Amino acid sequence: MSGRSIGLIITTWSLTGTRSKRIRMKLSRKRLLSLLLGLAVGLLLLALWLKFIDIDLLISKIKQVRLELVVWASLFYLGAYLIRSLRWNLLLRKDVTLSWGRTWLYSMGGNWVNYVIPIRLGELVKAWFIKRNHGIPILSVLPSIFIDKTFDTVGIFFVLAMLPFLGLKFSGGMIALLSLLALVFALSLIVLLLAARRKKGVVGFIKGLFAWLPGSAKDKINRYIEIFISGLNVFEHRWTRLLSALALTALGVLLDGLYFYLLFQAFNVQLPFLKVLFGYTLINLSYALPQPPAQLGSNEWMMIIIFSVGFALTRQDASAIMAFAHMLTAFLMSVVGIAAIALSGRQIIAAILSGDKIYEQ
Repeated sequence: MSGRSIGLIITTWSLTGTRSKRIRMKLSRKRLLSLLLGLAVGLLLLALWLKFIDIDLLISKIKQVRLELVVWASLFYLGAYLIRSLRWNLLLRKDVTLSWGRTWLYSMGGNWVNYVIPIRLGELVKAWFIKRNHGIPILSVLPSIFIDKTFDTVGIFFVLAMLPFLGLKFSGGMIALLSLLALVFALSLIVLLLAARRKKGVVGFIKGLFAWLPGSAKDKINRYIEIFISGLNVFEHRWTRLLSALALTALGVLLDGLYFYLLFQAFNVQLPFLKVLFGYTLINLSYALPQPPAQLGSNEWMMIIIFSVGFALTRQDASAIMAFAHMLTAFLMSVVGIAAIALSGRQIIAAILSGDKIYEQ
């Protein structure tokens, strides 16, 4: 079982279990501490990045950006998220039938939470929206979310498929990043395959990890484990669903590439589309690793590692594009994400910050 899926089970159990006010306060403090720690790391990365660039030149480049291309880039950016929400809608059909618009709202609300809070509660937020508005238990929804995130890691195959056409010499940092991302994908894939082929064995193994818990707590989490693993068989005897999910994944990756390529064009920076697609796919895949809030600082360094070190783009051009892209995506994610939460269940924000038992409502 991968760390992310185990974390989803443990977090859900802790949120849905009976807790005293004192314990909920501790959870709230832990979330606040995690947020502050991530923010501190992000600010440190950002400060180090600022030492390596010319701020005046960066601002000058941003002022010359072609706004009409930025508008098109924004549409492709949001379109990529729409396509991924359609993929999640496809995976959800085993348990609930939702409109595409509703799925997109829930997805964007959860994505915004993941964007600003570095403790991966966005996945639970998506499940909570469905529980609140459609009465489906959180544990029945989480498998579809886990599988959806696993499909995001399929992008590593697109990256590897592009390698023969790029003629690149990779730095040590690039090799390390590719290795980490391949490991994340491999672990996720192993979970899905074992859940389909050796479900009883997987359930037994994970239960063994929690054998030390007291009787009532162990019984509760064991039931959750069984529900979660059973839900991973979403593609059993449904190969067309699998092929559709793969096709939507490929389309999402393509739209991501078009978004970033148009930003390069908006800055009048010429780089082949395939290299832009490769680099931005790597940046997206890096989000599977721990990140500061809103990828503060980490995105800027990823841009330099991939596009400056890897593709010999000037540090100033790479930094200007990423700084502008960061501001643009923060604006788009915030506007759409906050609107999605307002329409889907704004109480969730108070629950996240306070540790309240709103997930039971």
